[in-house]
Amino acid sequence: MTKNKVITQKDVAERAGVSRGVVSYVINNGPREVSPETRERVLTAIDELGYRPNKHAQRLKLGDSTAKESLGIIAGGQSYNVLERPYYNTIIAGLFDEVHRLGQEVRFFSFFDALTDPVFFNKNIHRDEISSLILILPAMIATNPNNQKILDQIAERIDNVVCLEEPLKDWPTIIFDRAAAARQAVEHLIKLGHERIAFLAIQDARLTGYRQTLADHHLPYDESLIFTPDPSHVLSSAYQATVEILNLRPRPTAIFAANDESAISAMAAMHDHGVKIPHEMAIVSIDNIGLAEMIRPGLTTVDIPKRRMASYAMQVLMMQKQFNDQQSASIVLPTELVIRESCGAHQK
Repeated sequence: MTKNKVITQKDVAERAGVSRGVVSYVINNGPREVSPETRERVLTAIDELGYRPNKHAQRLKLGDSTAKESLGIIAGGQSYNVLERPYYNTIIAGLFDEVHRLGQEVRFFSFFDALTDPVFFNKNIHRDEISSLILILPAMIATNPNNQKILDQIAERIDNVVCLEEPLKDWPTIIFDRAAAARQAVEHLIKLGHERIAFLAIQDARLTGYRQTLADHHLPYDESLIFTPDPSHVLSSAYQATVEILNLRPRPTAIFAANDESAISAMAAMHDHGVKIPHEMAIVSIDNIGLAEMIRPGLTTVDIPKRRMASYAMQVLMMQKQFNDQQSASIVLPTELVIRESCGAHQK
C-alpha cells in the first residue's frame, strides 16, 4: 500500500480473507458475532494496513483542521485506580482547565491498554485526529516490553508528546524530584529526633532519597522497616502494612509514606490500634492533596504543584507546535514541605 492511499474496509477484507461485512462486524462489535480466530485476522489486517473508519477520511476531504487544536490523554495501565485517586484527579482536572483556557480540545481520554486494539489505535492515534498527546503514569507503560511497538508507532504518528512525572523515550517530561521530596520529608523527621523511621512507599527514587538521608545523618538502613503497598490497592494495602509496622519490636517512632493516600490509611490503622499521632508515632508523606489539610491531626506532607504540572505540560505542547523543529526540554517542578500536626513539630 502506498503511504497516501486511503485504506478501505475492502482492503482489510482482502488482507484478512473475509467479507467486508465481517470487517464491519468486527469494527462495530456487531450486530453479528465473529469467531475469535476471524476477529484476530481482521484486527491484524487493520493493524498492518493502518485502517481508519471512513468518517475520518470524509472529514479530511472536507478540509477539517480541528486536529491541530486537539489532543489525547493516555494513562498507564488499564485504570490503575487513576480516576479514584485525588492526586491524579487534580492533575487531570488541571489539564482540562488548561486545554479549555488555550482554546484546545481533548479529543479522548483513555488508558494505554486500549491502544492494543488496532481499531482504537488507528482511529485516535493519528495526526489527522490529534496533534498532541499527554502520557500520565508512563512508568506503568514501560514495565511491559510488549508496549515498545506501540510507543514506536506513537512516535512515528504524533509529533508532540509530553510525559507527566516520569520520562519515556526521549519525550519531554514534567517531573518532580522524588528523591529530593523524600529527603525533605525524612530530614524533617530526623530533625524532630526520630531515628527509627519506617518506609511506606513504592521502592523508586523515594527509597533512594530515604536511604541517602539516613546515611547523611549516620543512621543505619534497616530492611525490616521497608514496606511497599500494592499500587493497585493503595488504601487497603497501606493500612495492612501499617498494622505490620505497629507490630515491629522495637517499634518505629515515625513513618515516611510515599503519598497522602497511604499516609491517611496509615493514620486510620494507628487510630484503630490505639496509637496516638504524633505522640506515639509521627508521620510525613508526599503530595499535599486537599484531604491532607482537612483530616485531624493535619497531615505534614511535601507539596507537589499538581496544577502547575498540568499548566507546564500544555505550555510545552504549545511551544513544540510553534517550534516544531526543536525538542522541548523537560521541567523539574519545585517541592515544598507543608508542616502540620502529624509530625509533632508544633509540639516542640
